Amino acid sequence: MLQQDSALMPDFTRSNEHISELLERMHEVADLSALGALAEWDQNTDMPEGAGEMRGDQMATLQGVLHERWTAERLGQLLDQLESPSAQTGFTDADKGLIREARRNYDRSTKLPRTLVEELARVQAGSFESWRRARANNDFTSFAPWLGRTIGLQREIADRLGFVETRYDALLDQYEPGMTSSKLDKLFAPVREVSATLLKRIQASGHAVDDSCLQGEFSEEKQMELSKAVLRGMGYDFSHGGISRSPHPFTTSFGSPFDVRLTVNPDREFIQASIMAAIHEGGHALYEQGSAPTLARTPLAGGASMGAHESQSRLWENNIGRSLPFWRGQFAVVREAYPQHFANTDVETFTRALNRVQPSLIRIEADEVTYNLHIIIRYELERAMVNGEVVVDELPGMWNAKYREYLGIEPDTDSKGILQDVHWSGGFGYFPTYTLGNMYGAQIFHRLRSVFLDFDERLAKGETAFVLRWLEEHMYAYGVTYLPEDLVKRVTGEAPNPEYFVRYLTDKFEGIYNL
Repeated sequence: MLQQDSALMPDFTRSNEHISELLERMHEVADLSALGALAEWDQNTDMPEGAGEMRGDQMATLQGVLHERWTAERLGQLLDQLESPSAQTGFTDADKGLIREARRNYDRSTKLPRTLVEELARVQAGSFESWRRARANNDFTSFAPWLGRTIGLQREIADRLGFVETRYDALLDQYEPGMTSSKLDKLFAPVREVSATLLKRIQASGHAVDDSCLQGEFSEEKQMELSKAVLRGMGYDFSHGGISRSPHPFTTSFGSPFDVRLTVNPDREFIQASIMAAIHEGGHALYEQGSAPTLARTPLAGGASMGAHESQSRLWENNIGRSLPFWRGQFAVVREAYPQHFANTDVETFTRALNRVQPSLIRIEADEVTYNLHIIIRYELERAMVNGEVVVDELPGMWNAKYREYLGIEPDTDSKGILQDVHWSGGFGYFPTYTLGNMYGAQIFHRLRSVFLDFDERLAKGETAFVLRWLEEHMYAYGVTYLPEDLVKRVTGEAPNPEYFVRYLTDKFEGIYNL
C-alpha cells in the first residue's frame, strides 16, 4: 500500500462545511458499494451454485438503497451550492474531483428509476449464473434469453442517459468518461493496422517461436503459490490483498487501498495462463493499493477509468512482464516452483515462449500482436447490439465470421467463441477500454524508460520497487481526481497517442521474429 508523505497526497478541504457534508454522504455510498463488491467477489469465488437467485434479490435491494442515496434531494442541493463559482475558491484538486464524480453519479442516477436499477442488478446476477453454466455446457441457446434481456436494459439505460452521436456512447462514457465511438475509431485505426500488418509479416517470415516449455502437467496448487511469488516480486501487498480462483480472472477492491483482491484461473496444461493472469491482475491491484488513503471511502478511490486501469494491467503484463530484463530478475521463482520441468530451460527460451505470436480463440491467452483484434471484434459486435443492428440469435455466426476475417481462425464451439468472456452478462461499453489500456500503457512505458535510463538493468537485477514508487507518486495516488485524458497528460506530458503503441509493438516483434 502507498507509503508517502501525507502532505503530498491528494486530500479534501475538510474544514469546509459543504465539502465535509458531501464527504459524509460519499462515505456511506462507498461503504454500501463495497458491500456490493464483496457480494460479487463471493459470487465469483465461493458462493454455492444454488444461491444465484437469492443473490440477485440481495443485489437488487442493495442497488435500490444506493439509488436512494444517489438521488437524494439534499445531495442535488449540496452539489448546486458547491458548484457555484464563489464557493470553489481555494478548493483542492481532490475537492473538485469529488464534486465532479458526485455530480456524474447524481445525474446518472436521477435519470434512471429505481425499478430499472433493481431489475438490472437481478438480471446481472442471473445472467452471470446462466453464462457460467452455458460456457461449461457449450450451450449458447440457454444464455441467449439472458443476453437479450441485458441488451434491452442497456438500450433503455442509454436512452435515459442521453447521447449525441450513437446510443453506444452513453454506455462507453460510464467506463471511459469523455470517450465516444468516433474518437475510438480514430484511435483504434492505427492499432488495427499495425496488428494486422505485423501478423501477416510474422506469418510470411517463416520464423517460429517454440513455446513447448510452457506446456506440460502443472499442479494447480503450485500454480497458486507461483502466482503469489510473482505478485510479491511486483510489490503486491498481501497484508492488504488476497488471491483466489474464479472462472474468469478479475480484481476488485472495496472503496479503499486497504482491501484489494484478485483471482486467477490455473490451467493444468499451460503454465502461461496463470502466470500472465497474475501479473495482469496484479497490475490492477497495484493501482488500487497505490490510491492515496486520504481518498478512501469516496468515489475518488481507485482507478481514473477502465482505460486507465487497463493501462496498468497491460503495462505490468506486457511492457514489463513479457520482457527479458524482467524475467532475468524473476525467473528463479518459476524454477523453484517447477524445478524438474524448467531444469533445462534458460530465461531467454522462457521469455521468447511468452512472446509467441499465434492467432488463438481465447482473448485472455492472446499474444500482444493479435490481442487488440480480439477487442475490436467485441467492440464492433456490442456496438451493433446496443445500436439495434443485430439480433441475439445471429451473434454466434457473426462472432465466428469476424474471427475468420480478423484472425483467420474459427471456434468449433461457442464456449471457445462467444461464451468465453463474462463481461456481456453484465453490460456493454467495457471492452474498448482494453485497447485504450494498451495504448495508454505503451505511452506510460515510454515515459518510464525516459525517466530511468537504467530501466532494463534494474529489472534484470530483480528490482521493481522503483517502477512502483514512480507510478504511485505520479499516477496511482491521485485515484479518480483527474479525468483519464488529463491524467495521461499529467503522467506522460501529452494527450493519448496511439503511435507509442504502434512503435512499441513494431520494434519488439521485428526483433523477436527477425523481420
